[in-house]
Amino acid sequence: MQLEELREFRNQARAEASREKKEYKDRQGKSGFGREDSRKDNRGPRFSWYTPLNADREKILQEALSAELMPPPRRALSPDNADRSKKCRYHQNTGHTTEECQTLKDKIEEFI
Repeated sequence: MQLEELREFRNQARAEASREKKEYKDRQGKSGFGREDSRKDNRGPRFSWYTPLNADREKILQEALSAELMPPPRRALSPDNADRSKKCRYHQNTGHTTEECQTLKDKIEEFI
C-alpha cells in the first residue's frame, strides 16, 4: 500500500515538474542560450528588465570580444531605410547605435 502511494506521489511530482518546466520555457520565449535563429520572428526585447550598467555597451562588447567570451558576430545587412548616421559596432552596419542594439543588450544580460 505504501509503495503504491509513493509511486502515485512520484508520478504527481513528475507531472508538476514537467508542467512548471513548460511554463518556464513559455515565459522565457521558448529559446535557450545560443539559439538566436529560433527567435528571429520575435524581434522584441527578450527581457522585461535590464541590469543598469556602469560602462558603455560598446566598451563591454570590446572587452567580451577581446576576452573571447563571445564569438564575433556575423555582419548584418543594413535595411534600405536605415538611418545612416547611426552605426552599430556589434552588427557592423547602420540603422541603430551600439547602445540601442537590442541583440547586444540581450547578450550582455545573458552574461550577467
